[in-house]
Amino acid sequence: MANRVTTAVVLLSLLPGAAGRSQLPSIRSQPVGVSSSLRFALPNLVRSSQRTRMRDDLSLRCRRESRNTVQDVVAVMSLEVLLQSTDPTIEIHGQKLFEVLKREAEELADSPVIGAWVREAILDAADLPDAMARIISGHFRSSPALFDQDAATQVMKDICASNVAVRRGVILDLVKALEADFAVESVIQPFLNFKGLHAISLARITRALWLRGTSIARNVALALQSHGSMVYGIDIHPSAKLGNGIFVDHATGLVIGGTAIVGDNVLVLHGVTLGATGKMELGKRHPTVGDNVNLGALSTILGDVTIGSDAVVGAQAVVTKGVAQGETVVGINKVLDGAAKKQRLLAGDTEETWFYNI
Repeated sequence: MANRVTTAVVLLSLLPGAAGRSQLPSIRSQPVGVSSSLRFALPNLVRSSQRTRMRDDLSLRCRRESRNTVQDVVAVMSLEVLLQSTDPTIEIHGQKLFEVLKREAEELADSPVIGAWVREAILDAADLPDAMARIISGHFRSSPALFDQDAATQVMKDICASNVAVRRGVILDLVKALEADFAVESVIQPFLNFKGLHAISLARITRALWLRGTSIARNVALALQSHGSMVYGIDIHPSAKLGNGIFVDHATGLVIGGTAIVGDNVLVLHGVTLGATGKMELGKRHPTVGDNVNLGALSTILGDVTIGSDAVVGAQAVVTKGVAQGETVVGINKVLDGAAKKQRLLAGDTEETWFYNI
């Protein structure tokens, strides 16, 4: 029994948060009953624990340094400023981002796992939008399609090379991702790996095709959109109008209907639906989302309603009525207390299902 207690004390002293190395029991002082294997293992355990702590400290420092690098890139020109800038200014900023992206890609080019992919998608690309087209095309090639993959790739690359609205969106969406996601440690991390960025860029490409108005262009847009929904798990109709600086985090399950409008600088979590009511309605059937809006995970907004700028839609909220600028809505059409609620009460609106005290 005494041997087991001594062993337990020795092992407990090695746990994180123990008082320190100086308080570790001396191995020489252990009772004879302590197994020799434990006596020989303890020094290795101590060294292993020290190496783990050093590795964790180094990892934390690297993450902080990486985050500082991202913040430095973003600080050159914020999304708020870029949204008010001319297209040539945005192109210049996009080129600066691309230069950082290439430097980071060069560090990964020798990887036996992702090296070839990084070289093809980024190092061989002409610029940021071209790199995005290459990434989407690579995803398409990895998933069998009934249409001509090479022709589809060329269409996407041509649009990303020539369409000003698509190029602007691709650049500003990346800026939004760098600003909004505090876990991002580099420029290449979201650009290469975040399917929310890829799906939104694809939606911009398919909208450019849709706006051409011909039967062929619109059916090609729908074919790309349909295949993209299978690849990314995201369904955005080509006719949906998307602003600039949209970041879809995690992204799986996002649905945006054909007459929906989404503003600038919008954060969207996974599982969001911007849908219709299901009633037979002509014209606009889907929501309008203003600028600087946050849409929480699994929130559902139905019908031709407007979510005002600077509003927040809470996770799993169901919204079928308009939300004023700056309001926060949760639950089923329930707005948190605020100035807008007071104005409604003064106007005689006492619909209790709408207001929610928290």
